[in-house]
Amino acid sequence: MHGEQAPRCEVLVDFDGTVAPDDPTDRIFERFASPLWRVVEEAWQSGRISSSECMQRQVEMLRVCPEALDEEIRNIRIDSGFPAFLKFCRRRGAEVKLVSDGFDRVVEAALASAGLSVPFFANKLEWQGGNRWRLGLPHARSDCRVAAANCKCSHAQHRYLRSSVVVGDGKSDFCMSTRVDYVIAKGRLADYCRGRGQLHATFTDFSDVTARLSEWLAREEDTPIVLSSASAGSRGG
Repeated sequence: MHGEQAPRCEVLVDFDGTVAPDDPTDRIFERFASPLWRVVEEAWQSGRISSSECMQRQVEMLRVCPEALDEEIRNIRIDSGFPAFLKFCRRRGAEVKLVSDGFDRVVEAALASAGLSVPFFANKLEWQGGNRWRLGLPHARSDCRVAAANCKCSHAQHRYLRSSVVVGDGKSDFCMSTRVDYVIAKGRLADYCRGRGQLHATFTDFSDVTARLSEWLAREEDTPIVLSSASAGSRGG
């Protein structure tokens, strides 16, 4: 729209293990699902099944009423530095989106409890009555390279923006990390970036993320605008 300035940067941020350090999806399965959820998890982590199949099978193992689930969700901790990170991004013209392979019910409640408003994309946890649940996949894509439950790459808008950044920690962030200009990572995602020689920074908490993003944006100010390699090719992953 005329008169509106596009954000200078887009930041795609993982939720479980990143914004919420205690990995709430795993915590919910640990408490309310059959122990076999870990067997399914290992099958995904080792590449034998997709995240879409993994999450659907694990959700079918959940046995919890909505009230008990919501009580557990209320205990979710958001990184104490995340609100300051959001304020920093707004000041610097960076648009933040949460992209989660976890549950919308969890992300929405955690943000509301913290008094935060952030666009987010997550899988839909659908109550089937009693203590049964199913997984809705509103962000799955038929052209997703890794058959993800939530195709994280599809939420990027590279063609409109100068640059894009991923902040994450795990396997569900691998694909989108290959399609952006910079990665701020920990855990398996940091190992993945190191293994493929990709430019990245590491972090422990969101005070680190803010510092690393600030440093990168400062360097970008002196760099000519070029098309990101992420803008070429199909979306998905």
